[in-house]
Amino acid sequence: MNLKVTCRAIGIGAYLVRLGQRTIQVENSHINPIGAGALNKVLGKEVYTSNNQLGGIQIMYSNGVTHDVTTDDFDGVYKIIQWLSYMPKCKGFPLPILETGDPIDREVEFVPTKAPYDPRWMLNGRQNPDDKNCWQKGFFDHKSFHKILQPWAQTVVTGRARLGGIPVGVICVKTRTVEMTIPADPANLDSETKVIQQAGQVWFPDSAYKTAQAIKDFNREELPMMIFANWRGFSGGMKDMHDQVLKFGSYIVDALTEYNQPIMIYIPPYAELRGGAWVVVDPTINPTHMEMYADKLSRTS
Repeated sequence: MNLKVTCRAIGIGAYLVRLGQRTIQVENSHINPIGAGALNKVLGKEVYTSNNQLGGIQIMYSNGVTHDVTTDDFDGVYKIIQWLSYMPKCKGFPLPILETGDPIDREVEFVPTKAPYDPRWMLNGRQNPDDKNCWQKGFFDHKSFHKILQPWAQTVVTGRARLGGIPVGVICVKTRTVEMTIPADPANLDSETKVIQQAGQVWFPDSAYKTAQAIKDFNREELPMMIFANWRGFSGGMKDMHDQVLKFGSYIVDALTEYNQPIMIYIPPYAELRGGAWVVVDPTINPTHMEMYADKLSRTS
């Protein structure tokens, strides 16, 4: 189910939004299990000034409740239709395959490097840095990749794309270090905004959960899936263990076990797949549906 939040969703309405699994939120709307006024009464003082402070896009888009945001209702409806264009008409129906002028037997012109790069260049392509009038083609059909859950768990990139006109779910990895911001809570005078560095090519609790959630969404949509594997492992420090990285990593295995569509795991040039990261995407988890391929320049152990 795709839901678009256009104004406010408070109380049971907030839970109905989350139960819809895929949410598009208008920028000036908010999603609140409990309103700011009621929460202030519970706290016994005026702490929160608006519902937007608790459930606006700066919260819900950053924590993965909201999959995408939009500026107005018209753009929101357009995004829903665009999203639905990747899914079968009904459960068990054929995938909506579109004619494309991008042949499947062409070369993938962008080649990953040892240095950190934007993974969207590999998926969608990019302008040629040596000739701005030329486009370096990526793995999928020209500009067909649409990213979702963008600001949440940014070490993993998820979205939908087309390959030869066939819709597919996509999971990829960021190789650059990213920042995660934890906002201060006005109800706690001792709290302050924290900015945490997260290394690329590593599964953290949030990115492991994001990966598992994307796999489950793609399975419900009956999409084939491509995973561009480039993980050195899981972050296993004390804080990450406390934040349940082991549980969310096991969710990935659970989701792959239940997957009923083809899963293609590809290790790109100069990518790595090591240790515990290999364990959770090993094709023996679901041998009927999973296959793994590796570039000769990749490294695994």
